Amino acid sequence: MIRLDYPERFQRRLNAGATAGGASMKTFRSLSRQTRRQKAGFEAGEIDSLQATTWRRALVLAVGLTAGVAVSGAQAAQTLVLGHGAAPGNPRSLAAEHMADLVEQYSEGDLTLRIQGSEQLGSDVQMLQQTQSGAIGLTANSQGSLASIVPKANVFGLPFLFDSPQAAWEVVDGPVGDEVEAQAEERGLKVLAWWDNGLRQFTNNVRPIEKPADLAGLKMRTSQDAVTIDTLGELGANPTPMAFGELYVALKQGTVDGQENPVVNIMSSHLDEVQQYLSLSDYRYETTPVVIGMPTWQRLPEKDREALQRAAQESAEFQRQTLIEQTDELLAQIRESGAMEVNNVDAAAFREATQPVLDTWQEKLGDIVEHARQAADEANAL
Repeated sequence: MIRLDYPERFQRRLNAGATAGGASMKTFRSLSRQTRRQKAGFEAGEIDSLQATTWRRALVLAVGLTAGVAVSGAQAAQTLVLGHGAAPGNPRSLAAEHMADLVEQYSEGDLTLRIQGSEQLGSDVQMLQQTQSGAIGLTANSQGSLASIVPKANVFGLPFLFDSPQAAWEVVDGPVGDEVEAQAEERGLKVLAWWDNGLRQFTNNVRPIEKPADLAGLKMRTSQDAVTIDTLGELGANPTPMAFGELYVALKQGTVDGQENPVVNIMSSHLDEVQQYLSLSDYRYETTPVVIGMPTWQRLPEKDREALQRAAQESAEFQRQTLIEQTDELLAQIRESGAMEVNNVDAAAFREATQPVLDTWQEKLGDIVEHARQAADEANAL
């Protein structure tokens, strides 16, 4: 079993429910009882009422916590809500809990985080809007949702920009990432860290995807991500934007044929139960931006800002490594168990077919695309 050197208090949490450094498919299932309860509700026709009720209840809690202050000595102790959409056991979920531990430690108890995962506060788009307005504290969100507010964030998801996650980290942590962060602050959001959301793979129930033509006519669920939608459209698929929380039922009922996600998201949400083919493509990369609204950021004392920033960045290292190790372990288990039929795509053919997407986004975003491509070429060569 692959292991990481986690802090002792976080290791205890992992030991209680997940194996350190990479939860297995069995662990994902034991950790995701809440996800299963949500699916049961969806299947009973309760999607709208369940999401609405859960979202309202969580929002009331979040607003109360972000607005509430308990006096502790000379400084007011505060609790902020961190919302995310990942299932228990997913690296995003584990890193959020890890970050909460670090924030409490580095702020000496003056600032704490309350984690609300599994879309309890709404979709990524909704959580980002609430964060921007200050209704909730912060969110570990999705690249596509951020890019709807911060267009320059689209640059990280251009097809076949990065050969590996490590190459992507070099770029997002460098001057290109700084440029995106500057635009985010202009739009009312501060990026505390860039966590990882992995290289993307295709799944579907119709046929293995080996060449671009195999995507023709398939209804493929996407997030609200313009680059993903453009890329799948260019490849001949029928992109179908949909909240991630609705995906399992949509696949089970045949509303969509397939989807694209990193392996850890596929497995932590049990999509292997409703998908037959897994086609490894690494066709694009996504970050998980950890962002706080500028109104919330500006009202925090400097000490708490430093604690929050440090905790977010250190948790990025933890989250990135966890995602890589879980991916390797889960792929091995998928192949061994036959949970899905696995194949590799013709990467050269996909690169050629998606070149028009790069050209289109060069026109839309301007110089940052060239900056990112140059930085990516250097990082890919390391």
